[in-house]
Amino acid sequence: MPSNRPILRLGDSGPEVTSLQEDLKAVNCFAGVADGSFGQSTMDAVVLFQSMVGLIADGVVNEGTWSVLEGPEASVEDSIDIADFPGLALAVRHASDADVKAYLVDLGIDPEES
Repeated sequence: MPSNRPILRLGDSGPEVTSLQEDLKAVNCFAGVADGSFGQSTMDAVVLFQSMVGLIADGVVNEGTWSVLEGPEASVEDSIDIADFPGLALAVRHASDADVKAYLVDLGIDPEES
């Protein structure tokens, strides 16, 4: 998680709030429009998320909430290009295990590694 994320609370607004709302939508905690306004519905979504993950449910988005919401930063070892997903999905559905393993190796993922 980027350490430059601001603390957000009821009444705030701007692109960081929009990002927060989009993140909350991604985890099915926010059903509203990502409008960049931290109103009551956004606060309710934050409290719901914080409660679900065992954080203090105070509605304030601090470093702890950001880090759980956004997860760890991706590393080269743990990431693949999103353009690879359609091919990977097809391979998993229709190819043999050997072909899927070969495809994963081509992507730089060792399927034998635990």
